[in-house]
Amino acid sequence: MDGVLKGFFVVGIVLLVGYILGKTNALGPQGSKVLSTLTFMVGLPSLMFSTIASRHISDVLSPTGLISVVTASAVMLVFALSGTIFRWGVRRTTIGALATGIVNSTNLGVPLSQYILGSTTFVVPIMLFQLALVTPIALTILDLTNPAATKVSVWRVLSTPFRNPVTVAAILGVIVSAAGIQLPDWTLDPMKLVAQLAVPLMLIIFGMSLHGLSAGQGIGDRAPTTLAVVLKSVVQPALAWVLAVFVFRLDSFSTFVVTACAILPTGQNVVLYALRYGVGQKIAQSTAVTTSILAVPLLLGAAWLMG
Repeated sequence: MDGVLKGFFVVGIVLLVGYILGKTNALGPQGSKVLSTLTFMVGLPSLMFSTIASRHISDVLSPTGLISVVTASAVMLVFALSGTIFRWGVRRTTIGALATGIVNSTNLGVPLSQYILGSTTFVVPIMLFQLALVTPIALTILDLTNPAATKVSVWRVLSTPFRNPVTVAAILGVIVSAAGIQLPDWTLDPMKLVAQLAVPLMLIIFGMSLHGLSAGQGIGDRAPTTLAVVLKSVVQPALAWVLAVFVFRLDSFSTFVVTACAILPTGQNVVLYALRYGVGQKIAQSTAVTTSILAVPLLLGAAWLMG
């Protein structure tokens, strides 16, 4: 349990720094936008490529990784279907689905995995799935449905993934990983150095975005936010536990691993995407805040119940 508390303490301090920067307006009116652009254009692509390229793509096919992929896909599909039925809009539904299925596998999952489980490798399959598959698809949808964009053509649809730095980095990382190419350290080390920008900056941006955020959402945001929180913090961990125990029949430790990974809150990169594309900000922010708060007692409870 000490590992859970340590992980949240580290993340909480950095969030507090961001909140103070936002409250004092220390970076000026364009501070959040500049940091978001820097993270989106430089830090996050470097993180994606260096992470995916240095791992074997088959890691996703491990039992624990497969459960994480299945549960995340299931809750995102439920949210997407709900958004279609209730007509929340393609762009808002996309952000809501990301808030539902994208867990904080990097800036919270890595330290918690290290502190609680003894190794950071448990979150690698989640990171690969999110960075290599979910994020490129979601960002392509957001790009294609941008109301300020020009008329959509066949060439625009086909080329959209290759005009987004985050998506390009993920695609290149998958190619290198799938081909089994071993890149020399001198090529990866600069990217890994720049990638270190992404984690703290996403937390700081998230903290800055919390300043002025009201406790309640507007009528149009309350329903999708509530659904996202329930799917993320209740349905996904429960589904992960059921699959681990009754389908894959994993041991108690592996069951705790997949359950703990499912409990991880919404990733701050979802807030970054919402701010970047100017849609679903309240859904992303409120879901990230609420699931982060709920993750503390849920992780402590899971650690106690599963030993």
